[in-house]
Amino acid sequence: MISNLLLPKRFESLQDAAIEKEADLTQIVRKVPNATERVEQLLRQVVNGGLGRFELFVGPSGSGKTTFLSTLPRFYAGAHITPISDKLTLSEAVSEIRNLGSSPVEGQIFVMLERDNPELVESELRSFFEELRRLFRTRAGRVLVIWPITDEKSAHLIQETAWAVGSDSIVDFASHGRYEFTGLPKSAYFEVADITARSLNSGQGLEAFGLGSDVVKPMLQRSETISQFYSLLEAKSQELNNAFGDTLKERRLPSVWILVGGDDTRELSLTVANLTQGTEKRIDIDRMIAVLDASDSTTGYLGEWRKKRHQVAFLLRHLDVRLFELTPNVAVSAIRAFGDSVLTDKLVKKKESAVNASSAIQVARFFQLLAGTVSSNAATIRPASSDTADEYKRVQQLASKSDKALNKALAACIERGLADVGVGATVTAEQRKLDPKSNLQPDVMVDLADGRLVCIEPTWRTTGKGIISEIPEQQSSMTVGHIQQYLLSKVLEYVNDLGV
Repeated sequence: MISNLLLPKRFESLQDAAIEKEADLTQIVRKVPNATERVEQLLRQVVNGGLGRFELFVGPSGSGKTTFLSTLPRFYAGAHITPISDKLTLSEAVSEIRNLGSSPVEGQIFVMLERDNPELVESELRSFFEELRRLFRTRAGRVLVIWPITDEKSAHLIQETAWAVGSDSIVDFASHGRYEFTGLPKSAYFEVADITARSLNSGQGLEAFGLGSDVVKPMLQRSETISQFYSLLEAKSQELNNAFGDTLKERRLPSVWILVGGDDTRELSLTVANLTQGTEKRIDIDRMIAVLDASDSTTGYLGEWRKKRHQVAFLLRHLDVRLFELTPNVAVSAIRAFGDSVLTDKLVKKKESAVNASSAIQVARFFQLLAGTVSSNAATIRPASSDTADEYKRVQQLASKSDKALNKALAACIERGLADVGVGATVTAEQRKLDPKSNLQPDVMVDLADGRLVCIEPTWRTTGKGIISEIPEQQSSMTVGHIQQYLLSKVLEYVNDLGV
């Protein structure tokens, strides 16, 4: 299932999504300098003049008025926002302000919510401002009341009535109670949208949805508000997803997960951490793009990827490319329990029970994400003993010639682990093509009962540290550069096979 871009256009939806995704709103919302400065000016008038102040914030729907006012305290420590529900009549709204202002707080701002396009009765409006005028002269009324509004006709009527009823005892003389809210400058739209996308879409920015700067530029020109820009981005993302789905309508789209085996748990973790983002180990797409942009090579896998430069992030996301550690503990247990005699003959301890091997693999992060059994235990990778590290080195020597045997042992262990946790799946190794139209034969293919198809590509690496009198030292094959090259080359095989 191809996921769609999530970009909430209303503050309430943004807030809900941020809570659900455990995202930090302060990293998403941006300060609107001119509007913040205007609020500061009005609050100074309240403090210095000893009178309350009323002001309309007039701006088009989707310009960010509610978002700005709701998040103002994040950028201006002196502001205290209290919403006034649209369920209250205008008269009740004044009573609410009076009651809440009985213990006045400096910097108190009351916001008339959800009244962008109000149905107004002029007599009620006059009564509202008359009550507000009297309230503003009291200690409880030393507050700022802001009414965000879209409808121009209503805004004009409210402004004229406020001035007629109380003139500068209600509104600022210079503005006559009206501020033109324009929101963020258009030049900031892309950056804010990209940060929002990363915060709410598993760290994946706009480019991962096929929305690079060249694609987005015409949308920016057409957008009058950031909400309109978000709508255009979502529509374009859906269009690209549909086109991608049409291309693959007779093919199954797999997830491509790379497993890096290694003899040193710490080095293994550092290498994987350098190439991934988040606890789900998704590939760091920005890093991959930076590699392509920085290199002047046009040969081999880099040259092929560079021809697809505008699609790189989009393809890596759709193929759900991830990178995981395959620690010595898990690898050696799998080989002891499920390896053939060629493999186990290399080991000092040659056998282990299938139960123990299954238990070991169930703690591995890749397995828990595969099985849907994620727990806090997966966050900490247990260091391997020197004996286990040496055992891994012994079988790793066979990787260049017998990696198929290693992959089959790993596949058997995955199959047993999934069965033990009650997850239905067909697991095959080195014997089944991706689909009838494919020329690609994944190392390990996990066809899950829930419809997911996960292709696991193990790569058996070493730090190059030897075993005295047994295995000589050699060059490390598990550096960031080595793994990065393997990953891009391997994923390119899938891209070419799928014809995308």
